[in-house]
Parts: sequence; C-alpha cells; structure tokens
Amino acid sequence: MTIQKKNGVSYLTFDVFENAPLTAAVSCRDGGVSQGFFTSLNMGLHVGDDPSLVVENRKRFFDALGADSRTLINCSQVHGTHIEIVGKEDCGRGALSLDTAIPDTDGLITNEANVPITMNYADCTPLFFYDPKGVIALSHGGWRGTAGNIVGKTISMMEKKYGSKREDIRAAIGPAIGLECFEVGRDVIEAMKALFTDEEMKKLSCTKENGKFLFDLPGANHVLMRKAGIAEDHIEDCGICTYCHDDIFYSYRKAGGKTGRHMAVMMLKN
Repeated sequence: MTIQKKNGVSYLTFDVFENAPLTAAVSCRDGGVSQGFFTSLNMGLHVGDDPSLVVENRKRFFDALGADSRTLINCSQVHGTHIEIVGKEDCGRGALSLDTAIPDTDGLITNEANVPITMNYADCTPLFFYDPKGVIALSHGGWRGTAGNIVGKTISMMEKKYGSKREDIRAAIGPAIGLECFEVGRDVIEAMKALFTDEEMKKLSCTKENGKFLFDLPGANHVLMRKAGIAEDHIEDCGICTYCHDDIFYSYRKAGGKTGRHMAVMMLKN
C-alpha cells in the first residue's frame, strides 16, 4: 500500500496490483474544492454537497490518475449485494449527475479496457478484485453487504460470466472502519453468524461493557476472500481505519453522519 500525491491530490494504491495493466486507487480527502463538512475532495453527489464542486473534485482525481472523469461509471449504492456487468456503453453513468447513476447496485464488473468502475465510501469496505486474464470488479462492503457475502457473489459472477479462476484472482481491501471503532448491535452479530464459524467470530468481534459489540469489517471481508478461494498471498489489506484517520479519509461515524465520500476506482488499460 502506498499513498501517492500528484497535482495536490492524494490517493492510495496497492502493491498487489503493481505492474498490472490497470488503475486501482482510492482517493484521499485533500486537493479538492469542497468546503465545510465535505472538505475537500468529496466524491459523493448524494451527500448534499454542491454537485459542480463534486464534478470538479472527480476531474482532479481522475486527472491525477491519467483518466477521464467524464467516462466513470458510478452507482446509487444501497448496502445490498446486487452486482452489474458494465461496459463502454455505460461510461458516463453517474459521472456528472446522480440521476444517471446505475440504480440499486453495490458491485460492478467489467472485462473492457478504459471503462472506469467506481464506488463511494466513508467507513464501509472498498473491495477490489483483479483477474490477470482481464477482468476487474469493485464492490461495496458495508455490514449488510458483508453479511450478504458480496465478496463471494462478486467472485462467483466473475467465474460464471468470464471463466475467472479463483486461484488467479488478486484482491485488495481499502480503508474502512476498524475493529476498535466499529460498535454494532446484536443484530449485526447475529447476521454475521450465518457466514462465520464460532472460532472466526471470536477473532472478528468482541463484547463491550455497554452490551454492544465491536466488529472487524475489513477482517470479515478478508476471511470471506479466503473462504471464496483467493490465496492469502493474493490479498492485500491496506490496514487503514477511516475513523482513526479521518484527516486522510472520510468517516461517516466520526463525523456524526454529515461528511463527504472517498472514491475507489478500477480501470483496465489497453
């Protein structure tokens, strides 16, 4: 994992994708034009920020990556597990307006070059998948998506649609709220028990004195990647907690619900 800076814009990249013919990055929150709660590189059109400022922020981020923000594909995320296959005909959906975004979707897959797939986050887990045969996927791992095993569903769709082999897939976990900061109720713990063994739950969660629980969201998605057949040495977890590092990334919980969003992007290159 490396945090790079270009033209005043910082973004995180992953070692697991080094030398691969793709762009895979998560924007940080500096180098943009948004103000107040959204300072400064807010990527979300759905949070109450001035849309023209968000469009400018996206342009700055994509310029730093050497890509065209007008071609990005974005979703209206709903904390579900619906995944869409996209291609060049979808480029620009959600780029300039929320009205054109792909509705009710939390995962995108493509095998076409120069098709930037994106998701927005502010504590939930960015999930990146790359098949060296030329397939990429990006998913949104909130607790509901995690409990619905969006990791397994993403990999299964890559396998079914494109013949991806699980042992070939490289995966990365972006900045997300960490174990010590993610307090949840019993409903979350019960939902996770359907996916994880008692031994796994002991490692992923603990009980607080107030009757609440702490849960390791990125850790859970790491376990799901392993369960789905991805090799341990093909997985990279950046290990950054958004709540602890809200100076670098947005944190919905730390901000009390009023904040911007960082953006994950993946794009195959020719």
